[in-house]
Amino acid sequence: METVSFNIPSISCSACSRKIQEEIKSLQGIENVSVDLKTQSVNVDYDPGSINSQEIKNKIISMGYEVTQ
Repeated sequence: METVSFNIPSISCSACSRKIQEEIKSLQGIENVSVDLKTQSVNVDYDPGSINSQEIKNKIISMGYEVTQ
């Protein structure tokens, strides 16, 4: 298991954080997702044999959010 963190400066509400959490959790190989609205960040525990951090980042971007790492 590996962990990656992303800063998502465009998160502005709890609905956004729930949406991001649910969408990332739906990906294969995701163990845990923690979105912190206050720090505008997301931490993802994932299986690097199933998915990589770039694929996770691409998913967030495809949802319309800006991502910095």
